[in-house]
Amino acid sequence: MKKFNPLFWGIVLVIIAIIVGCSLYDLSFLKTTRFFQNIKLVSTYFWGLIPLVVLVGFLILLMTNKWAFKIEKLSLGGFNFMFDNPAKLYKRAVRLFLDTKRSLFRIDFQRDNFDETLTSYYKTYEFFREEMKILDNEKKRGRWSNRGEQQELYNITNEIIQVLNEFLTSHQNNYRRWYKRIADTDSVISSSGGDEIVFHMTPIAEIQKNYYRYEEICNGFTKVNEFFKLTVEGNFEVNTTKWEMPA
Repeated sequence: MKKFNPLFWGIVLVIIAIIVGCSLYDLSFLKTTRFFQNIKLVSTYFWGLIPLVVLVGFLILLMTNKWAFKIEKLSLGGFNFMFDNPAKLYKRAVRLFLDTKRSLFRIDFQRDNFDETLTSYYKTYEFFREEMKILDNEKKRGRWSNRGEQQELYNITNEIIQVLNEFLTSHQNNYRRWYKRIADTDSVISSSGGDEIVFHMTPIAEIQKNYYRYEEICNGFTKVNEFFKLTVEGNFEVNTTKWEMPA
């Protein structure tokens, strides 16, 4: 719940009182007094200075990392301007991205196609490498910045990139070469030494079990899932309950 701000509401009440007073009473007799003449003069300069004050305030917020300035290219060729705290902006972007990435938190060995999952993991890797740019490097931060939260998110992101990079380096190339081969030939040799299996006539789970490093890649998926559940889910407030298996 937001805290009550007495100064803000006090100003609002004063403005309302002035508007009500101007509508109920005739104040024309005050127009010749020196006081109101001075007010008119001051107000003229005041309204002229407002754009400058807004610009200076905007620059101060950017320099102290209270706001972030982000430009994203839209499909129509325009630009999307987003102003926010860098840490909050980053966490929101990550949460929205991960909201559809179930296989990062729970792989389904009976239904998930490992080839498509590897593609999703690689896109996640690229996403974090790009999005983490909004978090300033420690050497570039000013003394007024919210460096604590940003540094924590920066460190977590580095862990995410490291975990995904290790998994992809260990498994992506080997699996894709094997998968492309069996897809092109429409057949796979059974790991149990039996007859060849027709690729397009067999469920994906049965096909994948014949991969010569099946146990290793399954262990790799499990480790990635454990890391994202323990480290990523809580820090970025990702709702993973929707992916839990029904009782």
